[in-house]
Amino acid sequence: MSVLHDIDVVPSEQGVLVPDADGALVAWADIRQVVGTADPEGATARHRVTILLRLHRMISELGDEAITCFREALRLIALPPGHVDNLGADWVIQRLPGGALELGYGVYGLLDEPDRCVPLPPSVAARVAVRGHESWAAMREYTERMGALAAARLNRDGREGVIRPVGGCDVLSLLTSRTLRKHLAEGDGVGMRAVASPTRQRAWYDLRHIDPGFVQTAWHLTDEADRGLEIPLLVTVDEVAVPRQSAQRGKGTS
Repeated sequence: MSVLHDIDVVPSEQGVLVPDADGALVAWADIRQVVGTADPEGATARHRVTILLRLHRMISELGDEAITCFREALRLIALPPGHVDNLGADWVIQRLPGGALELGYGVYGLLDEPDRCVPLPPSVAARVAVRGHESWAAMREYTERMGALAAARLNRDGREGVIRPVGGCDVLSLLTSRTLRKHLAEGDGVGMRAVASPTRQRAWYDLRHIDPGFVQTAWHLTDEADRGLEIPLLVTVDEVAVPRQSAQRGKGTS
């Protein structure tokens, strides 16, 4: 991680010292927390630890302005279990009914990536005074408003059947909005809609005009951190779910 992402670090018994950040020390427990069950030498672990150290370094560099900066950038992130940016049980604040998406804190537009939202590791959240459910209601309310705005835009000019990010909320996060889910689910008059989101930046809900292989191809061609889900989701007013697997092929005929 240090070599590939050019982050100077000094390991010690207590943790990892980041010299560029006025001696910020990231404890080994905090590193283990974001790595979770991922292979410590794999790409997922490197990606998560890089975000962790860069955010800790940013806090030290910002000094007294850090809390204000991070609070302004705070967003809700919705990710499938096992996603490279899903930091696991300690990061997850809420699970959306249906089981497809887990919700946690993120920050938007930091780390020299103006259009990306990255997960906010618990140890970083503690340093900027974002404590668990304390700020969660505000994040849910903001995301609900962005979802309502997305629904209004689709109602006005959504003939192409594409959902795009709004207000720093990617399309998976927008699906946590009941207003948007209601708009999608009731659009065909059946109370359910299939929504394909192979990338966190785009989702398609008129799948009658989408090639069946498009979703999987788009998912595979998207950078891992920006991926959504490989298969379409089923959206109702109350839930976002992954369809149950069909019966095993070749079984049942005689």
